[in-house]
Amino acid sequence: MKLWPFLLIAYAVFYFLFSGGKMPGPPSSETVRRTGSEVGSILLFVVLLTVGLMAFVFWKGRTARRKSTVAFLHPDPSALLAVYEQVLASSNRLPDGACYLANSRAMAHVFYGDAASARRELSRVDWAGRPPIIRAMERASEASILMLCEDAPAQGLPLAREALSMIDLPSPVVGSAQGRAYFEVCVSIGEVLTGTATPASLQVLEQHHEKTPLAMVRLLSAWGLRVAYTRAGDTARAEAMRELLQREAPHCAPLHRIPG
Repeated sequence: MKLWPFLLIAYAVFYFLFSGGKMPGPPSSETVRRTGSEVGSILLFVVLLTVGLMAFVFWKGRTARRKSTVAFLHPDPSALLAVYEQVLASSNRLPDGACYLANSRAMAHVFYGDAASARRELSRVDWAGRPPIIRAMERASEASILMLCEDAPAQGLPLAREALSMIDLPSPVVGSAQGRAYFEVCVSIGEVLTGTATPASLQVLEQHHEKTPLAMVRLLSAWGLRVAYTRAGDTARAEAMRELLQREAPHCAPLHRIPG
């Protein structure tokens, strides 16, 4: 690809900006060479800055995931709540940022079996009129409360399905698979608990359990698989999930029981 046309345009723009608005005459070869060098330096700086920002975001994401994994070892939800407060501290300045924090705090209580505190966190936000993908979080959290804390999967499954139908994350979008994972796991768990699971339901749980970097999704899918394996009489795989849950979330009571 020839760069001369772009260099000439860049030269004209720079000259116009820094010469009081006068249009330049034909540039010399030395001027073009110098301008090309300056443009190349700017492009290099932009590339390095972009790579640096991407690395920082990646590092921050890994740090947050590592902290949340450790927090699940705590005997109460305080450590998990602290992680979410730290990670989402600046989210209140963003559109719908308060929703992300309220939802995360609610789910922390769900994992420790406290339905009342989870609903109290959700009630801090007015979900009406929010974009569908935001309202889907509230639906999925309520479904989780019903299924994990109140043994009401028949009521939770329709909410989980509604939540999944409300999100629109095309697969080419970076992170879309992770964004859908929680919603898909909720639906599959609801199907397992209500006795309506299909081989596809188990496949969803197994795939997300193996591939997700998110502790919340990994633990939920492990619990769903433990219930499914236990009911199917697959004691070896059920025991493997039980040991994982005991090791990674020893104090999360809802994850240590098999619903009747």
